[in-house]
Amino acid sequence: MIKIAPSTLYHKPKEKSLEQLKEEMDLRDQIERICLDFPRYGYRRVTKQLQRERWIVNHKRVLRVMRENDLLCRIRKRRVRTTDANHSYPVFPNLIKDSVITSINQVFCF
Repeated sequence: MIKIAPSTLYHKPKEKSLEQLKEEMDLRDQIERICLDFPRYGYRRVTKQLQRERWIVNHKRVLRVMRENDLLCRIRKRRVRTTDANHSYPVFPNLIKDSVITSINQVFCF
């Protein structure tokens, strides 16, 4: 026996009216235009831009529309340069290269 609520079996998703579908398409087109004009904008900036243009829209709705239409900007990972091997300074020799480690904090050099 499956233990689910009877209302689950009778649930019917609501169908959107033509006016709602048109508004959704207009919003998607507007978001797409903003994303093309400003390719580095994320959903928060797009939401603020839409609100400046007098759209009444929630950030969660903008995020959902952008995710469905693959309009989220890709995050570039910054690469931190830790070493500059091409420098003109003298390179000092490794003093413990040929040494033997016998215990903690004790190094004997040969």
